[in-house]
Amino acid sequence: MRRGLERCGSSAALAVLLMGGVQAAQAGPRQIYERQRGSVVAVTYYVETRMMRQVREVEGRDLAVVVGTDLIMLNGAVVTSSATGAQPHDFKVHFGGGVVRNASFVGRDEFANIAFLRLQGTLPPGVQPLRFDVRSRPHVGDDVYVLGLLPDNLEPMVHLAAGRVVADVDKPKPFLVTDLNAEDALGGPVFDADGRAVGVLSELGGAGPSFVSSFGGEEGSYYGILVPSATLAPLIASPPRKGEARRAWLGITLQALTPEMADYWKLPAQSGIIVNSVIPGSPAAVAGLQEGDIILEMNGAPVPVDREDHVPIFVEQVGLAGVATQLHLGIVRGGSRQEVDVVLQAAPKSPQEAEEYHNNDFELTVRELVFADLRAHDLAPDFRGVMVSRVEEGSWSSVGGLEAGDIIQRVDDETIAAPADVKRVLEDAAKKEIRKLVFFVERDGRSQFITVKTDWQG
Repeated sequence: MRRGLERCGSSAALAVLLMGGVQAAQAGPRQIYERQRGSVVAVTYYVETRMMRQVREVEGRDLAVVVGTDLIMLNGAVVTSSATGAQPHDFKVHFGGGVVRNASFVGRDEFANIAFLRLQGTLPPGVQPLRFDVRSRPHVGDDVYVLGLLPDNLEPMVHLAAGRVVADVDKPKPFLVTDLNAEDALGGPVFDADGRAVGVLSELGGAGPSFVSSFGGEEGSYYGILVPSATLAPLIASPPRKGEARRAWLGITLQALTPEMADYWKLPAQSGIIVNSVIPGSPAAVAGLQEGDIILEMNGAPVPVDREDHVPIFVEQVGLAGVATQLHLGIVRGGSRQEVDVVLQAAPKSPQEAEEYHNNDFELTVRELVFADLRAHDLAPDFRGVMVSRVEEGSWSSVGGLEAGDIIQRVDDETIAAPADVKRVLEDAAKKEIRKLVFFVERDGRSQFITVKTDWQG
């Protein structure tokens, strides 16, 4: 969630609307603001935060952009902001004049860090989607402008900030850096001096690439990178969907090959990836990769990773290669050069993509276990259960002692392997008005029984 925008309780967030679209040349700052501010809206939602062992829900508010007749685009960090791994919920899109529309989460592209919501209902009259110009790309020294949000008690709440492109970086991967302050305009549309939408603003080190976290010098500076229109256009045309297998996976834990390590091992390259472990059953395991292998090349090109904060570049290259793609890897094993072909598979679901179930009687939300949970809790690959993602304060579940982060393995004599099992057991308990249920859970590496009592009459 964006800095300084968490709050308990709710106050309606507003944004101001006019028309978006590609504008005529030499639009000027005033024309950019007047013509384009309508594409910027505010999105509010509820997300979980953890204080000590208590889980509370707070309201978040973030900038978003209207990019389709029912499509809203925003910074993807919103989706990963929960302290418990639960997905934010109750999304609302706030337009000018107090117009509010409900919205549902569509999906997130983790590499661009862009998320999408689907609007329930039509756009208010006069509101038009913003059109990004994929042919325009600013250069160093060019003026750029970003639309951001003012506090939610002001209307209009859209402001315009001016800046310049200050860097055009080629390595370790191409990106543009601006001196625009991303703190209050994260995810905001960026325009060139001709009024063309050339991308959105992302944050250095946080929502942006970690390898540029020190750019701009002192802590507290929030210079932003530009996610270009060419990256956004295919995502807008075909938004990522929750649970959809777009991202590919190699199936290794890894670290960067630093020049010092390369010199020590007398390797022919100064960058690469060290394979720390191979996940059983993964594409890497099937291909025969082993712990200690050093990947120097991928499809004939050097792997440009020579420090730890460059590792995400390799992960992104693999992820974007596509499911069922064959990668040709040049590796060193035991001092000898070898070639390995790996056929990529779909990456395991993330916690944000996991299937969820919420029960109103027990005020309990659970989700399926994913690969990240098994690794985080040091559980066997065949471990079965569901993760408790939310427990409402004062509920039967909370009073009985269930907590977010518990892994439910059994309820009474029923084995729990998926959210559907919890749904069946709890709905059956409601029909029969069962007075108490005993949950067998895994918590902090220990198994325990938790008794949840019900009060169907009260």
